[in-house]
Amino acid sequence: MNYTILLFEDEIELREDIQESIESDYIVVYSFSSWKEYTEMEIPDKPDLAILDLNLLDRDGLSIFHDLREQYTDLEGIIMTGQANLQIAIESIKLGVIDFIEKPFRACELRMAIHSTESYKQYQIKKYVVDRQLEESKKSFEAHWGVEFVGVSQSIKDINTLMKRVAKADTTSVMVTGESGSGKELIARGIHSMSDRRNAPFYPVNCTAIPDSLFESEFFGYQKGAFTGALTNHEGWFERANGGTLFLDEIGDMNLALQAKLLRVLDERKVTRIGSHEIINVNARIVCATNKDLRQMIEDGLFRLDLFHRLNSFHIHLPPLRERAEDIPVLVNHFVKLYAETHNKDIQSIHSKAMNLLINHHYAGNIRELRNIIERAILMCDSRILKASHLHFPEEDNYHEDTTPNPTLEDVERETILSAIKACNNNKTHTAERLNITRQALNRKLKKHGIE
Repeated sequence: MNYTILLFEDEIELREDIQESIESDYIVVYSFSSWKEYTEMEIPDKPDLAILDLNLLDRDGLSIFHDLREQYTDLEGIIMTGQANLQIAIESIKLGVIDFIEKPFRACELRMAIHSTESYKQYQIKKYVVDRQLEESKKSFEAHWGVEFVGVSQSIKDINTLMKRVAKADTTSVMVTGESGSGKELIARGIHSMSDRRNAPFYPVNCTAIPDSLFESEFFGYQKGAFTGALTNHEGWFERANGGTLFLDEIGDMNLALQAKLLRVLDERKVTRIGSHEIINVNARIVCATNKDLRQMIEDGLFRLDLFHRLNSFHIHLPPLRERAEDIPVLVNHFVKLYAETHNKDIQSIHSKAMNLLINHHYAGNIRELRNIIERAILMCDSRILKASHLHFPEEDNYHEDTTPNPTLEDVERETILSAIKACNNNKTHTAERLNITRQALNRKLKKHGIE
């Protein structure tokens, strides 16, 4: 949902300055030097407001606004001029122009004029409603499935696509690989939530946490009286996940004998509780995860090849956080907002030095480590700005915020753009999409940073 502005100004530097000052995440600006240039461009969105210089190269701004109102009856207008007089003001009002700004003006004056327009007020009301709906949906999702999978890198986009595809394949087993703390369980939960099994149980099991001596009783379940201490009937993993998804985390830590028993259940889709002769049919989708190299374990005789192929019908690999640095600012903002709300802190922004430290940290513990760093920083912060001094990196204890030189926001922006251009093989259209900005905004930033 965007608020769309048409900007007509024939002085290129002023036009770029105006566009830079008013464009935002939700305000989209299409700029033109003339009426002819406007007619040659296709505008994908219905415009809400036109900002027009009174004297353009081929026509005057008032006549252009008149023609625009013929096409867009609800369009509002703001006229800019360095030759203000009463007659022009009267003609502007007759045409329905809602504001009249005399050059030279400050950017804040133009932004105030935009905010005062009726269409912008209505847009803000609609945006507030939509944002509230999205926020409620997000809270509902997080409450049920855990923290959502956040990221803007191409690898995360590819993973989300794979998740959606395999979610529709109801019985396909999924193998998720990646380092500890990278978010493998979130992928499993996401697949479950997008599948037809979403209303059935999602049952996670950490294979490392189950001692071998208790594996069978937990895996198969048991009947009351089956052994000393069996005081009640106990459902096994497959029964608890029946109709839903069974998530087996750290599958590489399961010993060979237990692997054989797991393979038999996967093949037969039947279990029998310890102490019982009753055969129970089970229908659970299997998603497993590991941070180990299972192929090497197979060569070393530590993991069954047949079980590997049974579990690895569909493979998703989650790269470590340090290999997708463009996701870090998004994750940082997500966790800052999350933990500021959790701990009732009024934190409005993050200092550029703090963000730079977070972007360049190694993250051996991946997203889990980043989340813990942010939560601790939130607890340490008593101001509205999260600073580098609030962070704690054991290997960076000698860092001094006031003395150690760090890149500015301009430096970070330039490096982010260079990284995106490289990832997109110098394709500006793809680079703009990757950065979630317009092609025009990208061109201005390239010019500003002297990037060819």
